[in-house]
Amino acid sequence: MSAAFYDQLAPFYHLLYGDWDASIHDQGAALAKLLIARGVPVGARVLDAACGIGTQTLGLAGEGYVMAASDLSPGGVARLDEEAARRGLAVSSRVDDLRTLAGAADGSLDAVIACDNSIPHLLTDEALLQSFRNCLRVLRAGGLAVFSVRDYAAIPRVHPDVRPYGLRREGTDRFLAVQAWEWEGDQYDVRMYLTREAADGACSTQVMKARYYAVTIDRLLALMAQAGFTDLERLDDVLFQPVLVGRRPGPRTVSR
Repeated sequence: MSAAFYDQLAPFYHLLYGDWDASIHDQGAALAKLLIARGVPVGARVLDAACGIGTQTLGLAGEGYVMAASDLSPGGVARLDEEAARRGLAVSSRVDDLRTLAGAADGSLDAVIACDNSIPHLLTDEALLQSFRNCLRVLRAGGLAVFSVRDYAAIPRVHPDVRPYGLRREGTDRFLAVQAWEWEGDQYDVRMYLTREAADGACSTQVMKARYYAVTIDRLLALMAQAGFTDLERLDDVLFQPVLVGRRPGPRTVSR
């Protein structure tokens, strides 16, 4: 996993978005629509199991869901807490591992989400299967799991693959963020170069590194089925990445 990467990135993560506040609102609304359509109403208990600085957590809390949030990055969780407090949103947060979800009780949740391509930080099928089994464990009967991921089968493997995020401004400072992907088989390293230019022209660059498993959506769906999920779906019209949905078997109940 990549806790150190996200600890370093947490103060700047919002700069990867053209308008982070708009993304919080839009993704929260889109995920709420998905959850409601599949029997998880507003007011239900949802865990964002890879919360980062809170894009989806804050959005769903704003839609009226009872949100818990966890991440392996203490820096990400701390930033989420600050953002939730600033917005007057109630979120229960903790540092936890997506593979084990040790802080979540069996059968305690109506939905679990992990978005923004967080699942492929798990670098083996065994780690993915462990995570999916624990996501299933913490769900109530009929509960829903929602994951958004890149469609790696549709991405050309350019080496190196340089991906700019564009120029952002914050106060008098200018920020330029660029990713470089370097492939090694079915995995690749990402280096995030974040350059800050102050008003006086002084520049500094931070370099952050993480690793991903370019696991295909077909393989993820097969592992979700192996973990015990049913009613599996791939949805391409919810977020900016494909969304995978699965349900814990059993009669559907919702906590209140």
